[in-house]
Amino acid sequence: MIKAIDGVITRKDPAFVILKTASGVSYGIFVSLFCSAKLESGARVELNITQIIREDANLLYGFLDLNEQKMFEMLIKLSGIGASTAMAVCSSLSSSNFMSAVINGDDETLKRVPGIGAKTARRIIAELSDAKLITEENVPNHASEAAMALEALGFKREKIVKILAECKATDTSELVKEALKKLA
Repeated sequence: MIKAIDGVITRKDPAFVILKTASGVSYGIFVSLFCSAKLESGARVELNITQIIREDANLLYGFLDLNEQKMFEMLIKLSGIGASTAMAVCSSLSSSNFMSAVINGDDETLKRVPGIGAKTARRIIAELSDAKLITEENVPNHASEAAMALEALGFKREKIVKILAECKATDTSELVKEALKKLA
């Protein structure tokens, strides 16, 4: 699995770059319009990569911003959202604007993205709205880790978020124990 590629940009299109590595291998990488605006042809850059392997293709998607990469990866996990639609969202909305739209249930903002209609916008909000409290930046790391642990144990995310809000522990293991008592 490719996680990052460091090299020189030899060709730059609005949503696609070719990156030549020091070893001489060139990679074609899809990028968002926001990312493309920050890149210059001939410049050395390191892109964080999300690799999608299909029967007929091995596709690379590059990101300078890790939050944009997380948003892309979150979107492609949703049913009915492919990589091209997820990249359209990344090209139209910053990660903070996207999360704000999801948290506030603002389907009008999502409908401005090419390829997303009212039904898809509502589905994105519905599927990601329960994740909003876990992914917010102001949530402490131990709470996020505890939520992932409880979800791995089979509890519903909606219940986990409600229970964790009531817990007082400040350590991951203690928080998980306290939450398990309340969930039982």
